[in-house]
Amino acid sequence: MRIYSGALRRISGKLADLRYGRYLEKHGSLRIGPGVAFKSFIGLAGREGKELRLIAHGGNWIGAGTVLQGSGAITLGANSFFGERCVIGCNERIDIGRDVLVAQHVTIRDTDHSFERTDIPINKQGISTAAVVIGDDVWLGHGAVILKGVTIGKGAIVAAGAVVNRDVGDYDIVGGVPARRIGSRLSQDEGPAAAPA
Repeated sequence: MRIYSGALRRISGKLADLRYGRYLEKHGSLRIGPGVAFKSFIGLAGREGKELRLIAHGGNWIGAGTVLQGSGAITLGANSFFGERCVIGCNERIDIGRDVLVAQHVTIRDTDHSFERTDIPINKQGISTAAVVIGDDVWLGHGAVILKGVTIGKGAIVAAGAVVNRDVGDYDIVGGVPARRIGSRLSQDEGPAAAPA
């Protein structure tokens, strides 16, 4: 059985290379679920000739129905996982660390529409971008939204449904709309306080 599963993984990897090869730079195994879509936005906001790139460092899984879109570069650290039906919109840079868990229906975007002018429609005003950085060992809960310019520190947890519009510290737990700090993984490791002498 182990021989067959290894062969299936190799075949799956080769099929992914054939189907998505123009978008991929792989440094190890990458499994891509059915219905995953890569959508390059060529020429968006003056980025002529730039295409979306995914750089995967091995042991990665991208769940079914996930959409990767834009004209930037997405880096996926080793052993990081995307659940089903996520949206990753990248027109500059999104760096995702090692051992990151991304639940279903999560959105990560390094891009906003510009909307300063009122004399022309928003969809004709272009975009603004700022890189997103997600550290190692982060867990993004179901339906979380990560907005442009955000850095999420190592070991942090983002609660389900949270909208993150500012940086998150190492090992912080955040939740809410907009997200705020609601705890820390470090305090859970410290154990009960010593009884007074």
